[in-house]
Amino acid sequence: MENGEFFHEEFTAAIISAGARARLETLKAGVPVFYRDWKQNLDVMEQPDGRKFEVYFISGAPRESNYRVIRELDESAA
Repeated sequence: MENGEFFHEEFTAAIISAGARARLETLKAGVPVFYRDWKQNLDVMEQPDGRKFEVYFISGAPRESNYRVIRELDESAA
């Protein structure tokens, strides 16, 4: 491990690959995927049809309604 890294490059690559596969499988099953876009500092909901939305999570709300859509993200923002 160099430069204070916590994980070996191979391990990090495996985690990223597994996450990408899980996202695609979830979307293929028709279920939206929620994630944090750290580069743009946004909470995102991705729909199976490819549309992406910036969302705001509502703390303490029931699971089915614990977010609010702020805006649809276009290709330049997504």
